Amino acid sequence: MLGEILSSALLMLIMIDPSDKILLVTLLKEDFHIEDVKSLIIKANLIGLILLLLFAIAGKVILQDIFHIDVDALRIAGGFVLFKIGLDALESGAMVTIRKERNILALAAVPVATPLIAGPAAITAAITLTAEYGIYVSILATVIAITINALLMAIALYALKSVSKTLLSVLIRIIGLFIMAIGAQMMVTGVGGILINLLKGA
Repeated sequence: MLGEILSSALLMLIMIDPSDKILLVTLLKEDFHIEDVKSLIIKANLIGLILLLLFAIAGKVILQDIFHIDVDALRIAGGFVLFKIGLDALESGAMVTIRKERNILALAAVPVATPLIAGPAAITAAITLTAEYGIYVSILATVIAITINALLMAIALYALKSVSKTLLSVLIRIIGLFIMAIGAQMMVTGVGGILINLLKGA
């Protein structure tokens, strides 16, 4: 149980990718008051947590009971999305490009909470973790990952004077490669599940 929670939390943390948020914080604190950036960190992570918990709890019900989408089909679609996100990160060295705005708190919900924190990758992970390990594992993993993400953003705000953009770009590219691999594995698992169900029905 503990192993499943920790591995799931690590997966969710990779999907959230704190490196992009660390870069964002270091850039924002150059132009905005530190208390405003602190408020953004708290608000964005809370919104992201609520969104991910919503999908962890009700995502499977919404997909299967309302839209009649099989979990294996979600794995294939989600795997493709993850693969594309990882490829973009690998090529550009950034997950999402953010335009500067005068009102920093306007960034908290969009694009920081979503899609930077609760993006397609994290949402897919929340739903599939519930399907594979159960709702409690998915919820705990999500809470742990969001907590670590918020702490890392806070550390970047108070402890780091500056972060090498080149170093973060390299880190994001490495994470992008892992995200591509996870996406590919999800697609393979989804295709395998569909084939097994077809053979059982034959």
